[in-house]
Amino acid sequence: MNAKMKTQDLLTASGVEIEKALPSESKLTILSYGGGQDSTTLLYKYVFDPEFKKIYAPNDFLVLFADTGNEAPMTYEYIENIIKPFCIKHNIEFVAITNDMGYHGRTWQTLTGQWENGNPTIGSVAYPKTCTANLKLNPQYRYVEEWLTKKYPEIVSKNSQKAGYVQFAKTYGPINWIVGIAKGEEKRCADAEKETAKWKRQAVSVIYPLIPLGLDRQKCQDYIKSLDMPIPFPSNCLFCPFAGNNKMELLWLFKTFKDRFYVWAALEQKKLDAHQEAVKNLGVCGKLHKKGDRKGEAITLLDTLVEAQEEFGHLSLNELSDYRFSHGHCTTSSY
Repeated sequence: MNAKMKTQDLLTASGVEIEKALPSESKLTILSYGGGQDSTTLLYKYVFDPEFKKIYAPNDFLVLFADTGNEAPMTYEYIENIIKPFCIKHNIEFVAITNDMGYHGRTWQTLTGQWENGNPTIGSVAYPKTCTANLKLNPQYRYVEEWLTKKYPEIVSKNSQKAGYVQFAKTYGPINWIVGIAKGEEKRCADAEKETAKWKRQAVSVIYPLIPLGLDRQKCQDYIKSLDMPIPFPSNCLFCPFAGNNKMELLWLFKTFKDRFYVWAALEQKKLDAHQEAVKNLGVCGKLHKKGDRKGEAITLLDTLVEAQEEFGHLSLNELSDYRFSHGHCTTSSY
C-alpha cells in the first residue's frame, strides 16, 4: 500500500461498501486520542488528508486525551513536545484531561490510586476490564457534558449533564466520536446494539475509520513515517495486566523502568497479602501455581519475570524495544 493514498482510494482498496463505511455528517466530531500510533494516524489524517477531513470531521473538531496517570514517559513526552504544538499550529482544540480537573471519578483518580483505595486490589487479566471505562471514557464524557454548554449555549442548557448530549443531537445530529482501533482489531469495536445508556444511543455515533481504510498497525506507522513525522511509542498503561502477562513486554519494562516494575510488584503483593483468605487470591496474570510447594498460590509478576528472563534474557534491550514498538495498547478493551 502507498502510505500516502487518499481516503477515497483506501476505502476502495479495502473493498468496503463506501456508503456503509461513511459516517453521517455531524456538527461535531471528537477524536479520542490515546497518544499512540493509531489515534495519531487519525489526527494526522485530519490535517494532511482533505478527503478524510471532509468525510469524518467536516465541521467542529475536538481532540481529547484522558490521562490515566500511568502512561509511559514516552507518551507524555510525545504529547507535550509533538502533539500540543502541532494542534496549536493547525488551530485544533486539544484537551488533556488530568485528574486535577474534576472529571475523573472520586475513586478512579489514577490507575494506581484506584488499586490503593480502601481494600487493596490490582488490575488482573482475570477481572472485568473497568479501567478503560473509568479512566479513559468517563472523564471524556464528563468533560464534553460541560464543554457542550459552553460551545453551544444556544442549544445545550447549563448543567444539563447527559441530557445536553441529547439536546445537541436533536439540533445537529449525533456526535461522531472517532476511535483509533486498527484494521485487524475489529473484535475491540463496541457493539452499538448492546449500548445500554439511552443518551449515548441517541447522541453519540462511535466511528472506527482505520478499519474501513484498511490501516493496520504497520500501515499506521508507514503513514506517519511518510509525513516525516516522528512515530509515537505504542500507548498503554505501564501497569496494564495484559502487558504484564506478556513475558517479552514485562522484561522490557523491567529493563527500561526497573523502579516502576518494583512499584507494580509491590502493589500486587499488597493486594495478595490483604486477601489471603480468598479461595482464589489472584495476581496480575490471573493464574495460580498448579503444583509444588506453592500450589494454589498466585503466580506473581516476580514469578513471571523469572520465566521471562529464562526465555528471553538473551535478547538485547534494542530487540525488546523493537518488539514493544509493534505492540502497545490493551487489545482486549472495547470502545
